[in-house]
Amino acid sequence: MTRSKNFHRVLCLCLLFILIITGIIFQLHMIRSRSRWHPPPVSYLSSKTSSHEHQEEIQRLIKLIQWPEVPSGVDFMSSTSPNTTFYVLSHPQEVYLVGDRITVVLFARDHYGRPKTYGGDYFLAKLHSPQLKAGVTGSVIDHRNGSYSVTFLLLWPGDAEVHISLMHSSEAVSIISRKREKFYLNGHFTHNGNSATVECNVQPPGPDVCTYRDLQSGEEWFCNQPKEFPCSAYQEHLTSVNHPTLSATEQQFLQRSVTDQTISSTMRKITILPQTSGTDDRSVCRPGHRIPEPSGYYYQDVWQSRVCRNRRFTSPSDVTSCLKGKVVYLFGDSTLRQWWLYLEKFVPSLQKAAPNVSYALGSLLATDVEHGYLVQWRIHQKPLSMIRTSEPKLPYITNLLDNIGGADDGVVIVINCNAHFVSFPVKFYLQRIINIRNAVVRLLERSPQTKVIIKSGNTGFLYEIASDWLSFQLDTLMRAVFSGLPVILIDAWQMTSCHYLPKDLHPQEIIIKNMVDSMLSYICPE
Repeated sequence: MTRSKNFHRVLCLCLLFILIITGIIFQLHMIRSRSRWHPPPVSYLSSKTSSHEHQEEIQRLIKLIQWPEVPSGVDFMSSTSPNTTFYVLSHPQEVYLVGDRITVVLFARDHYGRPKTYGGDYFLAKLHSPQLKAGVTGSVIDHRNGSYSVTFLLLWPGDAEVHISLMHSSEAVSIISRKREKFYLNGHFTHNGNSATVECNVQPPGPDVCTYRDLQSGEEWFCNQPKEFPCSAYQEHLTSVNHPTLSATEQQFLQRSVTDQTISSTMRKITILPQTSGTDDRSVCRPGHRIPEPSGYYYQDVWQSRVCRNRRFTSPSDVTSCLKGKVVYLFGDSTLRQWWLYLEKFVPSLQKAAPNVSYALGSLLATDVEHGYLVQWRIHQKPLSMIRTSEPKLPYITNLLDNIGGADDGVVIVINCNAHFVSFPVKFYLQRIINIRNAVVRLLERSPQTKVIIKSGNTGFLYEIASDWLSFQLDTLMRAVFSGLPVILIDAWQMTSCHYLPKDLHPQEIIIKNMVDSMLSYICPE
């Protein structure tokens, strides 16, 4: 009897907690501010397109990521070598001024030291100064004849040095591209005391499949149907990712000794002098800004945006003052969960609402009752290479967006969709990201005050197949899909690729802080 009373007492407390949280959300949604800046209307970007227009858009977008083809039959020794490839500074000077540009010319060579005659190698380049904790990405142009131009904008006074990495040879890129659509995940079925684990994928993996179609978004997921199991027996999505097999020959091109390797050079550090005059002509941070190249740079470990006048939020009170009266939704993967974890750790008054909820899958909710705001993170739907999870816990971002009401100026939505999609067909990714884009359009049509922030992908894929080249392709498509909308882009790609710390898909806290500060700069531009 006592146990029953305790159970009912706990149940009542849980229900009361849910009612309190719901009330907070409702009150926050009712907050208005007459002095808010109104973003441009988006009604001209209709979310309703015909099937023909949709296919035309897909084809136009795919052309953006076309990559130079590699001659067939190239052996490993004839592939690009990081040890013989080199670069030189074009038109060197004794000193440079902030605002100048420099170009280095890179010459790809094979393992015999012979010049390459075709392009397609994937390089990442940065200009940096570890002493000044400064860094900026370089822009690489492939001349498709074995030579490349890499241009850097000089943005801080002091010394700087060029750093270029061969991420993948063109031959390795060709292998990765062919293997892209060979990945699949697993699904766990249980029925009448029996269980089975089968292949599941974004496309039908066999002749006898179960099709799981989300009625609201139209998104589909497929699993092979186990014999004598109904499709309704699909209970859990499993973390196991089944990778395509690589032959011994293919593995040579993707081994660690030739992947993400620094290109050597005799080029010395360059000296940059400050400008004699100059003013900060950046505007305050608002949606719809054009993204320059580069989009920003680090100096003294602080990201300096070239898009707008980003701010620093150095104390918890800076954050709480900015987020007061806001509802912040973070929809995406674990790289966005890092933002939620940073805020929960940095702001003592922001408390996790449900302490026992899994950090891996969420939904993670933190509330600050004292300052009247909340921050929520939710993982996106499959594909997911994470721990096993039951199906109902996985929401589609499209549905989450469509379920948000209109006319709210205290709502902030951050979206990211990249890392878990890199190994699956490009057309599938485009379908998903276009559906999200269309849901964003619908949201902004009914609620133009809502701030929508798109976080780009991180660099730092260190796996044999799931590489930064694949992530780069998806990131390029994502930027194109959201271009023209009054949304905000946080350029995590550049923020993770030019820092002095080693690249990591889940970067260290100083990089996360700069990302979160960038987000807050758009929420509270002044």
